[in-house]
Amino acid sequence: MALFTVDKNKCKGDGACVAECPLGIIKMDAQEHIPVPAIGVQDSCINCGHCVAVCPHGAFSLSTMPAGECPELPAGWKIPPERLERFLKGRRSIRSYKKDPVPRELLERLVDIARYAPSGINRQPAEWIIIHEHEKVKDITREVIAWMKSLVGSDSPLAGSLHMSNLVSAWEGGKDYICRGAPHLTVACALKEDMTAPPACTVALAYAELAAVSFGLGACWAGYVNMALNMWPPARRILGISQRRVCFGALMAGYPGFEYYRIPARNKIRLVGK
Repeated sequence: MALFTVDKNKCKGDGACVAECPLGIIKMDAQEHIPVPAIGVQDSCINCGHCVAVCPHGAFSLSTMPAGECPELPAGWKIPPERLERFLKGRRSIRSYKKDPVPRELLERLVDIARYAPSGINRQPAEWIIIHEHEKVKDITREVIAWMKSLVGSDSPLAGSLHMSNLVSAWEGGKDYICRGAPHLTVACALKEDMTAPPACTVALAYAELAAVSFGLGACWAGYVNMALNMWPPARRILGISQRRVCFGALMAGYPGFEYYRIPARNKIRLVGK
């Protein structure tokens, strides 16, 4: 099967697909002046779709990605700088949640958006676990506490540096500082051997967290949960995570208990180097 096809009636020969191909595997045919695959690179395509997306005429189709199946971006789709700045600065990590459950379909939609996050050589390594049942979230929280107790009991430096004894005491006193009463969790993991996974999964989780705001949801990174999932086998067993995988982040999610009305101050920009 051909790597890609070009509709000669639509192609204007502007060369955008040639210029934008990350691996340089498209060239312009000198005679017909249309894009053609470079010789010997048929297996090099990473299926990123830049070639399809950059063609303003809908002339370019990958064998795996017909132009007609890729939604067009409408005019004016980009967010104006002022609105984007307010959105990013105004976003908050939510640590108070209503008890109302979020439809699983909505959580899946956030993950669907997150799969469009950039990844090294388009590997898209992230694998997702959505913990929708609140009781299961509580089960995981209990295992996080059990992990912390084991570290506190062994005088682990990690327990001391993260004040885990205080977190355990709070839990025993009825306060959840691990998942904050969030009704749901979403975890991103990937195969250990995939070197592109750490940044790719982190960026994908950030996509999901930001997208949550637009759907009226709140989210917060559950760092203790992620640590326990990588260090405490009983927590991994609850989610059925194999030893072949590493967890790169977990997000609490739910309807926010409170709204925010101001943008708080942050440290000044620190520029280093020449």
